[in-house]
Amino acid sequence: MSKEYDVAIIGAGTAGLTAQEEVVKHTDNYVLIDDGPLGTTCARVGCMPSKALIAVADDFHKCSFFDEYGIDGAKGLIPDHQRIMARVRSMRDEFSGGVIQEMSGFMDKVIRKRAEFLDPNTLDLGDETIRAKSIIIATGSKPFIPDSWLPFKEFIIDTDQFFELEALPKTMAVFGLGAVGIELGQALHRLGVRVTAVSRRKTAGGLTDPKLAEYAFDHFSKEMHIELGTAQILGKTPTGLEVGCGSKHWSVDRVLIATGRRPGLQDLNLKNLKVDLDAKGMPVFNPETLQVGDLPVFLAGDVNGLKPVLHEAADDGTIAGYNACAGTMARFKKRIPLQITFSSPDIAIAGLSHKALTEKGIDYVVGEASWEELGRARMILGKAAGRARIYAEPQKGRLLGAELMAPAGEHMAHLLALAMGANLTIKEILGMPFYHPVPEEALLDAFLQIATQITDPVSMPILQRIKGKPHG
Repeated sequence: MSKEYDVAIIGAGTAGLTAQEEVVKHTDNYVLIDDGPLGTTCARVGCMPSKALIAVADDFHKCSFFDEYGIDGAKGLIPDHQRIMARVRSMRDEFSGGVIQEMSGFMDKVIRKRAEFLDPNTLDLGDETIRAKSIIIATGSKPFIPDSWLPFKEFIIDTDQFFELEALPKTMAVFGLGAVGIELGQALHRLGVRVTAVSRRKTAGGLTDPKLAEYAFDHFSKEMHIELGTAQILGKTPTGLEVGCGSKHWSVDRVLIATGRRPGLQDLNLKNLKVDLDAKGMPVFNPETLQVGDLPVFLAGDVNGLKPVLHEAADDGTIAGYNACAGTMARFKKRIPLQITFSSPDIAIAGLSHKALTEKGIDYVVGEASWEELGRARMILGKAAGRARIYAEPQKGRLLGAELMAPAGEHMAHLLALAMGANLTIKEILGMPFYHPVPEEALLDAFLQIATQITDPVSMPILQRIKGKPHG
């Protein structure tokens, strides 16, 4: 006889664990299934260890300006790659260990097996089957390596393997300049690895605005070697690989594949759900309820391919957990979109991207900001670069979205997202303080430009006069 549960959750990553938090509010008769390493993608191989490496790389990079600061001796500093990676792994283990510790209160609900569907309510776990009234798929995503490159796998590093390196290679090719490619590529370059990155388009970190994307590509090309075109692996060398791009080819010790991740759906036997799958094997689902067709099955987190960032995965877990228990489907409005790439300068998109605005046919006006001549940015050597393009609706100038590459951009992206969430008009935004000298003050130029383009134009408001008798 199959064991029966109210809810089965496949995957114990961020989405699965957040789903568990919601499910347990409604029932104790659930199970969490995961046959892989515990600790979430973010803590083990993503957000957290990468930021630990980036912090070291950025600090070491500052040494290159010490002579200009008036500090002698910096040229004698040498990064010990083995110790750096050991520290990153130690921090990684602490992060993922904390997640596993948080699971200790419900480890009796965790089954360490691989699951695949027999039907929408039944899972095959190899040596047993279980049935559940609702099933949540939260299996995350996996790096993708093309079949033609598999014969060279011993010299290829994907983003799940990178932090297992005990030392860094002397030379490395980085294929892809998305968020992971630009973050790790720049960090490796700053730590002394001879990096050659390959990008198919003139962009970096997920930027979609053509003007800003080309600016970012050109900026990063000045710091490290970037080839534009299609990446190729041509063959093995005595110590690594021969790689190429167009007519150019060169030898490297290792290749880092940072061309993206794919939803972890391959091993679930989804054909037994009897629903249509697209060319990538993704079942049709409702993005507001996360329900697959009209089945008691839900897709939560990176596995649904919507927005592969932690806070979105956590929200998905809550939505899927609620609907898996509710009986009737509730539609949820998602937060203002926000994604940040921790390069130097930061890259961020808040609200609707240029691509999304264009595809939706939404009218907008644009304000531009620059950090190239901003005094505070110029004082911090190496950071006097960056631009932003902010999009607003043409009537009252309510913000629709923004793309930026800027020093302290991670903080400005949050401020912009907060302004969008509060539905502020440009007049209300201009009534806020802009302190001097901080990087945020560059945004004022963009807001003033927007103010001159909208149907109901406004200028910088004067101080509000206080009524009553003046003191004196």
